[in-house]
Amino acid sequence: MSDLDLGFSMRMDDEAAVPASPVDMFAIRPDKKGPKSVAIIVFLGALLLAFQAYGDYQLHSAEDLSDEEILTLLETPNSQAADEDDITVEQYQEFHDAARESGGYALRAAGLGLGVVMMLVGSVLLFQLKPVGAWLNVGGASIGLVSGVVGSWLLGGAAAANLTGPLLLTYQILTYFCGVCMFSCIGLAALPLLNARARLALYPNPTVVLSLDEQE
Repeated sequence: MSDLDLGFSMRMDDEAAVPASPVDMFAIRPDKKGPKSVAIIVFLGALLLAFQAYGDYQLHSAEDLSDEEILTLLETPNSQAADEDDITVEQYQEFHDAARESGGYALRAAGLGLGVVMMLVGSVLLFQLKPVGAWLNVGGASIGLVSGVVGSWLLGGAAAANLTGPLLLTYQILTYFCGVCMFSCIGLAALPLLNARARLALYPNPTVVLSLDEQE
């Protein structure tokens, strides 16, 4: 009995195998938009901190506050406090003097001012995808954290000695609120250094260029 010839044959060839996936399909690519977005947010945040630093500088420079200014500041706290916790103009003036003597206003104004300058410059450099900008942002936010927390703690001590009621609670909470805000600012500023794609945009891999000698 002879073999049956069906008119076709099947042959496996290595070259006809399924093509492999490109090597760089899963490679991490640089993200240039992320650092630029962080730079814009840090720049806007630095402007807000600049207003706070300027306000602290004005309070440190003012030896005496006018009765109208103090009454305006005490209107809301006294309306929420009990009658025995109402703060008088003389009490608030004593607090203001103690706060200036503690150095809380001066420390916050100087620390936040230095941090603002570093963050403004750093945000511009980060927008240009320069690594030094990210480090300046982290450094400026760290200085703002330390000066803000310590300065607010000093002001809280002056408030505990001279104030009562809701206004005292406000100055006590201010220390924690300042710490949380500045710590969040540090985390945001450090994102371009921690994220792999953003870091690759700041520190691109060097490109190897091969050149032939003209004589050859």
